[in-house]
Amino acid sequence: MNYRKLGRTGLEVSEIGMGLEHLLPKDQDTITETIRAAIQGGVNYLDCLSGKDFAENSDINEEYVKLGKALEGLRDKVYITYLANANRSDADNFIDGIKIGFECFLCELNTDYSDIFMIAFCDKPIEFDRVTGNDGLLAYARKLQNENKIKFIGLSTHSSDIAHKAIESGDFDVLMYPVNPAFDVIADEEKYISLDLGKLWDAAYDYNADNAKGIKPIRKNVYTECLKNNIGLVVMKPFGGGFLLRPDINTGFTPANLISYALNQTGVSTVIPGCENKEQIEDILRYYSLKDDDLDFSKAVSNSRWNIKGCCQYCNHCLPCAADINIAQVNRAIDNKTAYEYNVLDVKASSCVKCGECETRCPFGVKIMDKMDLAVKMFENS
Repeated sequence: MNYRKLGRTGLEVSEIGMGLEHLLPKDQDTITETIRAAIQGGVNYLDCLSGKDFAENSDINEEYVKLGKALEGLRDKVYITYLANANRSDADNFIDGIKIGFECFLCELNTDYSDIFMIAFCDKPIEFDRVTGNDGLLAYARKLQNENKIKFIGLSTHSSDIAHKAIESGDFDVLMYPVNPAFDVIADEEKYISLDLGKLWDAAYDYNADNAKGIKPIRKNVYTECLKNNIGLVVMKPFGGGFLLRPDINTGFTPANLISYALNQTGVSTVIPGCENKEQIEDILRYYSLKDDDLDFSKAVSNSRWNIKGCCQYCNHCLPCAADINIAQVNRAIDNKTAYEYNVLDVKASSCVKCGECETRCPFGVKIMDKMDLAVKMFENS
């Protein structure tokens, strides 16, 4: 494992970290063996996103309980990140809800502090203003910092506009941001509308170095500004939410060359692919034993062309679901055409109550209710 400085934090973080969002719902043995395999492989940066914490206010979170058990005796070997949801719907008691989740996190991980307090899902100007305003989430984070309950403050966004606002503010030590070749090169900056992320990513085009001359790549400028301002850049969605690895579109990308792509961008400190089991993290950590040809992403980039509007990126922005459907997993089963992935779900797509709330939250314009109907047709009526 190689290590890099996480901006002005001074922390030496592993080039490859690990996102826990898809691991934490698993059973205790799977979580424990996966995290311990990662640490044994040199991983020391854990992005501890719990979907359960984002869906409800509770002083008990079974996913944090399992994570705490997996980290017993290992807390001093890792940097952990707590994620606080910036787009919560409970505006009247916004900070109270965040406080409950954070105190639960510390208690169940049996720790006195989080290395990074990440203000997450901040994708719209109204959300950024809410975060940075008087008595906002940033003020709460500073209070925690003064109490030594957190070391550093970060912000997570999919939007280059919000990313630049965060960098220019000087308030954040770390930025978590998507980095992958499908989203990085924007042909027409005027098409960028921060309130509609789908339009931004629809603008990704068939990359060609000659055609790109004279075009201002606004997303890549984020990386440069992070380096200039000594802000740690953490890469999320290196695989485009799995989109770039779909066999039906045959992009030519692999986990290895996508990680290589991210690590080759200016200012990047660590890449955090999501993992669901020990085998996946061990496979990713084979990165360091691969030959240069296996890490070369140039051919795949030169041949790439995407239009992802309407495609689920499994990001869980759609949650919470009124019927407790795991929407991302349903969509993953549809995309992979795998009935076994669907059959293990506790709540099936047929439970959808057609409230439409999920679609209002989706940054990609996915017709989620139609997808639920498709899942019923594919897996329940077959």
